[in-house]
Amino acid sequence: MSLLKKRKRLPMPSPRVGCPFCWDWLPPAEDLCRSFPSDFRGGRCGCGVVFVYDEIGRAGGDALFDALILACDGDIDKAKKLDSKTDCEVKTKPIGPELRNQRDRFQNHSPAAPKVWAVKLKH
Repeated sequence: MSLLKKRKRLPMPSPRVGCPFCWDWLPPAEDLCRSFPSDFRGGRCGCGVVFVYDEIGRAGGDALFDALILACDGDIDKAKKLDSKTDCEVKTKPIGPELRNQRDRFQNHSPAAPKVWAVKLKH
């Protein structure tokens, strides 16, 4: 039996993060499960950019793919065919340390950090 109590991990609140494309504040994130099965939260910025939060910082590929699917309005086949050099522009932005637990940051010793993945389709 441990003398230290373990805290329950609560889901991360929607952080106040600026859009990597237009620099306006991103709206609060929503669950993406309504349009397709996903473990991530995200949404759309006013400038048309789609964003997804990678709250763990270690699931970047999955978060990026979910952002591409969201940008294609749930069409998985179309998202698979997108070329990052010609069809879309991808940017990431780290979530500030003030939103992370300081204790977790030092115990992890991991370079992975929570971030926002933003995708803008080129038309």
